[in-house]
Amino acid sequence: MSAVSMKSLVLVGSGAAACDWLDTVNELPELELAACVDPDPARRAEIESRGLPSFPSISELLAAQGAPDVAILCTPPALRRETAEPLLRAGSDLLIEPPLSTTQDDADAIAELAERIGAVAMTISRFAAAPSLSLAAERIAAGSIGRLCALEVCLGHKRDPRADWRGDPELSGGGVLLELGGDALEIAERLAGPVRRISLAETASARGGEVEDEVRVETDHGAGLLANLRLTWNDSPLRPIARCIGDRGELSVGWAQTSILREDGRREVIAGAFDPHAARLGVLSRFLRERRRGERAVDGGAQSLAWLHAAYRSATTGRFELA
Repeated sequence: MSAVSMKSLVLVGSGAAACDWLDTVNELPELELAACVDPDPARRAEIESRGLPSFPSISELLAAQGAPDVAILCTPPALRRETAEPLLRAGSDLLIEPPLSTTQDDADAIAELAERIGAVAMTISRFAAAPSLSLAAERIAAGSIGRLCALEVCLGHKRDPRADWRGDPELSGGGVLLELGGDALEIAERLAGPVRRISLAETASARGGEVEDEVRVETDHGAGLLANLRLTWNDSPLRPIARCIGDRGELSVGWAQTSILREDGRREVIAGAFDPHAARLGVLSRFLRERRRGERAVDGGAQSLAWLHAAYRSATTGRFELA
């Protein structure tokens, strides 16, 4: 008999994000994909063609199968609270695509309910399990590039926000800042330390949509250290994920490799390519370890959302804002 206790898993939402999780889930013997929830009949039909049961709502899932051990929420952010709360109350632990929600009240309500009943509600951190980021942080802390003087973070991909719910502010709560901002903030904090203040320096809607498709954000990490975060839906940047500029060298966290350029011009490769599939596998493994722990770690999703809302406020006030 296997020593691994099988856990049932349900995907809530069956769009692109959910499809990314399908192959990952199949690699973990601890998880058994039990069903999918999506209100769209065409998407449910596609899921059912793979031999997986599907339901149009959480209530119908719970009535038919009971509470899954684990659910991954890939719904539009505005729907997170209405899907998270019944699952948490039924006994499920949740892994949630960022952002945690669109409003601070909803994010706090999800986090507080999970804490009160002893459940796990973890916001997905796409770079948490990236070895390159951990190695980069270690090298910076060890002084490999001297004192860190500046940081540039760049995340982006091609997306037309008018093509799906991401272009609807009622469902998305915002544009590229809400979708990629949490990842960018995590990278900045891993490399430069906690954010003290934040400012939305530039914003654009190049495609004419209702939400922003490109932004530049500045974060203040104290002691004069500022980070410049560029987020875009208008191209897939070839530049590094993060460029760390020190007074004795430079460290680049890239998609293909992570390297240090020293004062004398020598380059040292310290990590290979970033693997999105391996990153998702790392996120799921970390989540399952968290479920097995007696004490629950504090999820950073609500705090991350607070920083993103502070950035939006700064566009009105014209100054750095606190979360």
